Amino acid sequence: MKKKSWQSVIAAVVIVLSLAGCNSAEPVSEKVEQGEMNQKQEMKEGSKVKASFVQEAGKKDSDSSQEETKTPDTEESAQTETEMGTEAETDTETNTETNTEETEELPEDAGIVTATEEAFDYVAVGNSVTCNDPSELWWSNWGMAATTEENDYVHVLSRWLAGQAGKPVTTMVVSIKDWEVAPDRMAALEQYTEYFNEYTDLVTLQTGENITEGKETLGEDYPALVQMIKEKAPNAQILMLGTVLWSPKEEIENPKREACAQNGIPYIDVSDFRAEYDNNTFRSALGTEVYGSDGSIHAIDNEVVAAHPNDAGMANIAQHFINYITLP
Repeated sequence: MKKKSWQSVIAAVVIVLSLAGCNSAEPVSEKVEQGEMNQKQEMKEGSKVKASFVQEAGKKDSDSSQEETKTPDTEESAQTETEMGTEAETDTETNTETNTEETEELPEDAGIVTATEEAFDYVAVGNSVTCNDPSELWWSNWGMAATTEENDYVHVLSRWLAGQAGKPVTTMVVSIKDWEVAPDRMAALEQYTEYFNEYTDLVTLQTGENITEGKETLGEDYPALVQMIKEKAPNAQILMLGTVLWSPKEEIENPKREACAQNGIPYIDVSDFRAEYDNNTFRSALGTEVYGSDGSIHAIDNEVVAAHPNDAGMANIAQHFINYITLP
């Protein structure tokens, strides 16, 4: 009887301890979950630039999409761009939609982020200096030769806007390469109309480096480009940047200046940037280590990629735009 009594007592103690352990597990779990939430919140608040290049939370197809993913947007086909003394083609570009409220990159099939009254909506239009798909020469989908996503000029500018606009900022990056190389640029305009609407607040234009043919029609092409944006985004401030790569050609720059004058928008002179670029201060270099979209480090081994702006050059381009931006 005594032996059975002690066994009963031991069994009872084990049961009590087990119950105590289960009861204490819930607060621990809650603490871990709260810690994870705090960590994610810190990531969101501490990475304004990266967060400005992601999809809006309400536009995701799945309720489980709160997990952070990194899938580059590849809507646009790969393209090429070059000019080393003479102009040839070598790089590729993409359209990337963005928003400041999350930390996930867009899935491949994401729709266009529609500008709304509740946010400050920025559309960055440009070629490989602005955005570039991964290729055999380049390993990311942001501005070519920037060492990280955060260091290209669009991300720098978006971060500045997030601190100044007084409301959420959405940023959409659009490749203009198809328009630059199109045999009929007027016809090519149609593919860009969907990126702008009455709530678009800011449009920056960085173009010209890929134009080697059809220069004789630029006197009509550039005004048509600006007028299309003004029609689709009547409330947006539009800024046109001078050519930053290669040697600017007057047959390209003059039509840009005239289009700006005709439509009452600023043409941003970058001769000071060009002086530093020509002195290699704002130019990248062979051997420069950059991150790819996969998080790996790569060394630039192509002269055309190396001829793009380095991080200091990207920051300077952003500053040129910032100097002209007026916020409500």
